This record gives sequence, C-alpha cells and structure tokens, in this order.
Amino acid sequence: MSSWLNLAVVAVGGAVGSIARYGITLAMTSIPGGSSMIGTTVANVAGCAAMGALAEYSLLNDHFPPRLLLGLRVGFLGALTTFSTFAAESMLLAGEQRWPAAVFYVAANLFLGWAALFLMANLVKGWLA
Repeated sequence: MSSWLNLAVVAVGGAVGSIARYGITLAMTSIPGGSSMIGTTVANVAGCAAMGALAEYSLLNDHFPPRLLLGLRVGFLGALTTFSTFAAESMLLAGEQRWPAAVFYVAANLFLGWAALFLMANLVKGWLA
C-alpha cells in the first residue's frame, strides 16, 4: 500500500508541476519578445531555486514528512523543470547554426540554475540556523 501511495503522491505533484510549467510557457510567450526558450529557462531556474530551498529546509527540519518531500521533489519539481526541452531547444539553435545563441542558452540555464539553487539553499540555511 505504501508504494501505491508514494506513486499517487508523485503523480499528483507531477500533474501540478506540469500545469505550472505550461503556465510559465504561456506567460513567457505572451509577453513582447518572449519565447518558449525563455519559459524553459524561467521554469528551470525557479525549479532549481525551489529545490535548493526545499533541500536545505528538509535537512534542517526533522519533522518534514518524507512523502511530502517525495511529492514536491520528484513529482512537482521534476515536472516543472525540463531538461529534455532545454536540450531540444539548445539543439535547435545549434542546428540552425546559431552557435553563440546556443552556447549562451546552455550557459545561462546551467549557471542561473546552479546559482539559484545555491542562493536559496544558503538563504534558507541562514534563516533557519
């Protein structure tokens, strides 16, 4: 029974994360100059920031329910962030011979994602320690 409940928690988190991801893409494509690539970057950076905060909070809080952590990390954040879309979009830029844009896109996603995770983890550690 426990494994079925874990699957359900991941599925619900994944559904909500997918909807949030789609909403971010719609929002970013509706602004002037916006694109789905900006949406992917925003979703990835926001997801990394949330992962950093959640990871640090759960380390410092012994009472954080493991099943809730599973639903948030694997379900919600796993669906919100999207490595496959990021890879496909960067490959599209490379396939169009837009090498500076492809390199910038890859570097921006990796650097901003890592920086957001690092920053949020340290902010949470500072607030709770």
